[in-house]
Amino acid sequence: MHRLLVGLLVALMTTAVMAGDVRVLSVLGQVQRLNQGQWVPLKVGDAIQGAFDVRSGELGTAQLLLDGGAVLEVPRSSEIAVLVTPQTVLKLVSGGLSVLAGKQEVNLQALGFDFRTGGYLRLHHCGAGCKEVTGLYGKAFAGEVIVEYPGGRSVLKAKPFRVTAGGRRPVLLARDTDLLSDDNQLELAAKSKLVLADQIKVGMDAFKAGQFSQAREVLLAVRETSPTEKIVSYYLGLIALELKDNDAALKHLQQYAIDDPQSARDRGVNQLVTLLLTNQLQNEVKQALQTESAISAEKPEPNTIAVQAFTNRGDPAYAALAKGIAAMVITDLSKVPGLKVLERQKVQKLMDEIQLSESGLVTQDTMVKAGRLIRAEKVVVGSFGVQ
Repeated sequence: MHRLLVGLLVALMTTAVMAGDVRVLSVLGQVQRLNQGQWVPLKVGDAIQGAFDVRSGELGTAQLLLDGGAVLEVPRSSEIAVLVTPQTVLKLVSGGLSVLAGKQEVNLQALGFDFRTGGYLRLHHCGAGCKEVTGLYGKAFAGEVIVEYPGGRSVLKAKPFRVTAGGRRPVLLARDTDLLSDDNQLELAAKSKLVLADQIKVGMDAFKAGQFSQAREVLLAVRETSPTEKIVSYYLGLIALELKDNDAALKHLQQYAIDDPQSARDRGVNQLVTLLLTNQLQNEVKQALQTESAISAEKPEPNTIAVQAFTNRGDPAYAALAKGIAAMVITDLSKVPGLKVLERQKVQKLMDEIQLSESGLVTQDTMVKAGRLIRAEKVVVGSFGVQ
């Protein structure tokens, strides 16, 4: 596990983290954080500011990126207080933790002891039901750890140790303890995967049985605890289609296509997304035409511009260039700071609906009408000919 953390830190050395921010890198199983007196699920991508507590369930683990580039791992059945001061301090409330320092030392507190490390340190408390002698166990797997206590300090490297509440100097241990081993973490991960697989199967079985609302509830819970399970988005998309919630279906299926593009292609997801986008676009255009009088009274959005497909005035064999030239213009305009270029597909659909494209002639009145309906300040039109 410490090897994984080392690799993770190397990959994150260029990640920008605002001072005082904590960013959630991974979550497996049930992990929560304390937010305004309420425990809420911890989610991948969360950016947390201020002091907070985080706790994990029996099969829960998480990794967090701290200020300064340090990585905190929360193992199962643990609670940790993250104290945001000029320099972040971690306080072990129960269970254990692993921390890999970044650009600066990491400060930790537990059982009245202060710990500082610039390497990789793992701590775990042994309490009721533990097979070892009661106390806090630790080991520096890389670098060193400085332990400060009333009356002194110790500098430890690569040796397991134990401290006890009210104690003095850390006791060096002759052997490694299972509390600090990677095997426990790997076994936990395997168990968590089995539990997760069972939950996914329950959701899929409910979907196949036509119990769509139940299937959605189960799979949403799975994604809450483990957002990295790609297949969940696929089934949530199919469920949303059955429930006639096309907006939700589009969101889930687009996410699946991003997370697992090869499987999305194999399952025909891209075609589904295209169909849903087309339907969504048609509904938006239809609504715009139905509410033309209301839209006409609204001011256009500032700094917006719409680009219409160019009109082919030459050889019909070059008709495909109509949209290609417009796409190139859109690409260039999109690079202009402060300018918002409206979606080409929506613009073209609207132009088709009011029969601008079919006429081949664009009058000033029809240009004004098109611009008004899409609330654009300016509309770009043009023509080309290949002889």
